[in-house]
Amino acid sequence: MATKYEVMAIITNSLDEKAAEKQATDSVVQKIKELGGTITFEDFWGARGFAYMINKEKWGYYFVAQFEMDGEKILELKKDWNIDGNMVRFLLTKVDPKSAAPRKYEEMKKEWDSLEKEDTIESKLSGMDAPKKKVAKPEAKKEAVVELKKEVVKEEPKVEAVKKTPAPAPKKDLVDKKLDEILEDSSLDL
Repeated sequence: MATKYEVMAIITNSLDEKAAEKQATDSVVQKIKELGGTITFEDFWGARGFAYMINKEKWGYYFVAQFEMDGEKILELKKDWNIDGNMVRFLLTKVDPKSAAPRKYEEMKKEWDSLEKEDTIESKLSGMDAPKKKVAKPEAKKEAVVELKKEVVKEEPKVEAVKKTPAPAPKKDLVDKKLDEILEDSSLDL
């Protein structure tokens, strides 16, 4: 019985973008097909930076694919990917067969950008000129607006900062006296 999987692979930045896209197709898609799997979705994201250096690289080319394959062949697939010199990292996960079909990155990015643009225009029209908000899910925007309209925002009273005067520096005589007391204390082993 075939199980549904998703892989996110990072291709080395030593290749140019077209070569990296071809490498992703060869390393991921062709290898899955060779082992009897069927590709249901693939998307090349292009260059992205890393949160930290991996194998002395700061960025790589991201590729995402969903496929169906017999679970017994996954170990062989992982072994091939682990020895692939052009694949920096990969993450292989099982996918719920009932989950919605994935969408292309470019599609989602256009939608997010248009929502950000709408938010910016709305804030300028309202005179607030607030900073741009990142929208996690396009569907959540309408719900959030409804929620905000229902809420009554109460301002808390502002507390003024109390100016503290710095404590006076200890006198040199007091410091010397305290130091002498510590040195004379026989219970301390210096």
